[in-house]
Amino acid sequence: MLKEATVTFLTRLLNYVFAIPMLILGMIGSILIIMIFTQKRSFRQNTSMTYLLAGAIVTGIHLPTIYIQMILVYGFGVSLMNTDENACREHTYLRYVTTVAAISFPCWAIFDQYIITSRNAIIRHRWSSLRLVRMIIVGNIIFWILIYIPVIFNTGIINGVCNFKPGPYTTFNTYVFTPLVYGIGPAFIITYCTMGIVRNLRGNHTQDSDKKITNQVRAMLIPQLFILAISGIPFGFQGIYLDLTNGYVKDAFRVALENFFGQVILIFYHFNYVFTFYIYVYKSKEIRKILKSQFFKYTRLNQVSTFNSIEVHK
Repeated sequence: MLKEATVTFLTRLLNYVFAIPMLILGMIGSILIIMIFTQKRSFRQNTSMTYLLAGAIVTGIHLPTIYIQMILVYGFGVSLMNTDENACREHTYLRYVTTVAAISFPCWAIFDQYIITSRNAIIRHRWSSLRLVRMIIVGNIIFWILIYIPVIFNTGIINGVCNFKPGPYTTFNTYVFTPLVYGIGPAFIITYCTMGIVRNLRGNHTQDSDKKITNQVRAMLIPQLFILAISGIPFGFQGIYLDLTNGYVKDAFRVALENFFGQVILIFYHFNYVFTFYIYVYKSKEIRKILKSQFFKYTRLNQVSTFNSIEVHK
């Protein structure tokens, strides 16, 4: 029979085996997305890819600033946020802002795909403006920065753990806002826009100036959004379970078991941030082409540099 010490060890093992490699892969992927998406003019001019690029940038901020802290807590038992009140508030606030901002951009991208297949030419022209898209990206980030300001005043260290303080905002955030933002909202947007795209494409009425890239964007988005919709459900509703059972007397084994499953849910949710680049590479021929060209370019430069160095030493 499992014991508390065994479950705690398995929780730490999850970090060593999965979380740390995922963190490294995710940061590498974010950097490569930014490099590749800014290399080609057709990518820079594509509105959906502009949303995805914004998502990669926010992910590149989220992983080192937030996910490293979670790995330190669950994997190594080290946590500044559980000992310093200001660090707790800062961590929780940044965690919510960067998490939601990052997952919102793929939703904007699928909405953009829905718009560009619209039968209304005025709507297609208006929403396909890069200027508007950039304004939406900035506005989206500012919106989440403002909407989560109450988190700063409603979090603190409770029984040695950084958590939300009991109160009306915590109840609203736990039972309404978090499930809506992380689970129900993205699932609804993805379902509605996907059905709209299918319905619009059946009409075959739009003239896409770069149909090849558009098709690849859709192919890239589908698995990414599927992971987002599936992983967001347990992640969004986890807080409700913890709140409902907060008054129960829990032994050490149950606490350890809850921490273990919480870590599993956290790792599964971070699939959204970690595997995005690798989905893009698998689904897009254009991205693979740019990646190969950059790799060979770097290899040639490295070979030339090595050769020149050898010649100098001779």
